Amino acid sequence: MMTHLSNPAFSTPPLELVGDIHTIPDAIQVLRQACAQYGFRHFSVVSLPNAVSQATHTIAELSIISSWPPELSAEYDRLQLARNSPIIDELQNTIAPVLIDIKMLNQGLPSQKHIAANQLFSRFELTMGVSFPIHDTNGLRYAVCFLGDRELMSDEELSTLAMFSTMLIEQISRIFADNPGKKTLLSAREIEILQWTAEGKTSAEISQITKLSEHTVNHYATIATKKLGCSNRTQAVVKVMRMGLVK
Repeated sequence: MMTHLSNPAFSTPPLELVGDIHTIPDAIQVLRQACAQYGFRHFSVVSLPNAVSQATHTIAELSIISSWPPELSAEYDRLQLARNSPIIDELQNTIAPVLIDIKMLNQGLPSQKHIAANQLFSRFELTMGVSFPIHDTNGLRYAVCFLGDRELMSDEELSTLAMFSTMLIEQISRIFADNPGKKTLLSAREIEILQWTAEGKTSAEISQITKLSEHTVNHYATIATKKLGCSNRTQAVVKVMRMGLVK
């Protein structure tokens, strides 16, 4: 089990860095730091659907930013775990942090799906999590979520992470304010690959940095290039730089 870091230097998330978030890659880096400091394995920022459309959504559609491994996201959606999710339902109806016990979360599923869901989360060493429901200035609802295998969080930790999540959503909303299309055009992973490409990294180097296979890196780059209507990766990088999605 991953232990919580007790060093006083890690007692708060990087609140001082939130104001320096100007792009989605910036937000990803700050979220990674918060994850490391609090002993979580993965993070995600999701857009909460309305009650009518909830049953049709997948985690891939809802995620704005996510560090979930591609295999975890794909299997999660194959099992349709986002559909009529009790966690999403609770996040839509509360302003308080929602604590997640993975084993308890899956108890309401049919037996075979329950076993498959528990095996999925166990494979990635995920036993607990916490999600913070946040409204942005336009009244849209989001959730900032952390998953891991650490012990239960203290009230102080929950309070600080709740403040961090609110500030994070405020910055992300500002990024989307001038161009709402930024929100859905590219996934966080596609943006990340183009960010590293913009910094002169090869597919092999990006593979080492992101822990993805070189084939997967090229796949994300190809999909992003097609979404942007570009003919090659270089053109895609130039376009996302002009859009302000990468530096």
